[in-house]
Amino acid sequence: MSRMKLKRGILDLVVASALWGTIGIATQVGYEEGAGSFQVIVFRNLTATLLVVLAFRDLRAILNKASVVMGVIATLFYEVYIYSVEVLGASLSAVFLYTAPVWVVLASRRLGDRLTWRKVLASLLVVVGVYLIYFSRISLTDLGWGLASGLTYAFLIVYSRYMQLKGFKDRDILASQSVWSLPFSLLFLPLYPQVDEASIATGAYLGVVATFLAYLFFYRGMRATDSITATVISSLEPVFTIVFALVLLHQTLTPLQYLGSGIIILSSFLVSL
Repeated sequence: MSRMKLKRGILDLVVASALWGTIGIATQVGYEEGAGSFQVIVFRNLTATLLVVLAFRDLRAILNKASVVMGVIATLFYEVYIYSVEVLGASLSAVFLYTAPVWVVLASRRLGDRLTWRKVLASLLVVVGVYLIYFSRISLTDLGWGLASGLTYAFLIVYSRYMQLKGFKDRDILASQSVWSLPFSLLFLPLYPQVDEASIATGAYLGVVATFLAYLFFYRGMRATDSITATVISSLEPVFTIVFALVLLHQTLTPLQYLGSGIIILSSFLVSL
């Protein structure tokens, strides 16, 4: 792998992290306006699917079992994560979401990704860093839901890497995730039938920015690096969220949040060496 290709891949992953870093601001504004979490997921998937159809048009490459499985995994991750947000809150759920690097490390050998001490250390540092940013105490039940969100997120990343290694193009992986997750997410809509403008607007924003654009950058970056590096660098998301909150919402940081952000940046630097 050329050094230039690696640097370009790392830059793609940083861009994806920055786009995901806007999720917290967008959802906070949406929820304040009355948006519903599950409705947001449906309109996020619907928007991403429409963009995929308009941009790629030929979707014959996703008419297979592997692509359907990707849709199921994506839906499972979205639903578990949203529920963990409800029981843990947005901040604490982020802590467990980013236990994903540890799970990815455990699975990386089966994918053929090279495992080094820097990657292992960086994965552990991510968990420490995110925990410091969102320091809190929780019950064992809530702990289980939090870990489930991190595990399903890791499963999404690992399966995406598996599809890359099987020869799927990045656009086809994104299409599989968006198109096939839509019918499965619609199954949950009858539980929350109310539709409002806030849910539509929030879902549309997430569909365009946090799904279609972000995953295009993420998959291209992961193809140029590996699953561990991609997961660790994507953990810059809460750091970008903090930066956006400082600039747009004029929020302040605690010393622990500064420390946690620094540790996450250090972990990203370690896997970039």
